Amino acid sequence: MGFFDALFGRTKIPEGKTDQLFALSTALLDLETRLDSTFAGQAAIILRTVDNSGYESLEKDVQQILTLGGKDMPVTAHHVDDQQGYRWIVFEGKDPEDVINALHLTADMLKQAGYGDSLLAAMFAFTPSWYLIYTYRRAAFYPFVPQLSHRRDQAREFRIAQTLKPFMPIEKDPERWYALWDPPL
Repeated sequence: MGFFDALFGRTKIPEGKTDQLFALSTALLDLETRLDSTFAGQAAIILRTVDNSGYESLEKDVQQILTLGGKDMPVTAHHVDDQQGYRWIVFEGKDPEDVINALHLTADMLKQAGYGDSLLAAMFAFTPSWYLIYTYRRAAFYPFVPQLSHRRDQAREFRIAQTLKPFMPIEKDPERWYALWDPPL
């Protein structure tokens, strides 16, 4: 924040931090063995909606890169705008490493194009029916276990967090474990 920003009370939204995403790659084996969970083949980046042609061009570039990756990165991506006004870039692929790499590459492209402050979170689907959410601004993960009627299994969330804590950065404040209901994953 610059001098005039401080003087006039303006705050700048920090850019998202993407490098901690790779902690998930190293924790995948622990997820399978300690939690009996597997990657469900889907992940997403959640963004504040951006309305301009530069952003649409960037989405086309992402599609092109994933298409060019072909056999090396067999991941598909599409975007969904939800009812709350957020944009989801949804990635699908069998190999979690490929999906993590595609997601990280896309987040870095967004940052380089000036949309780093629009990055909110990344969400990874696991079976049986839970999600791991990465908050870009806090560079930490937290579990989300939805149940029917927009309720959460908080006991299971705490068990998952405690299991993963030695292997990846877990958000320390459970008040910041925001629910992302009805994800398009």
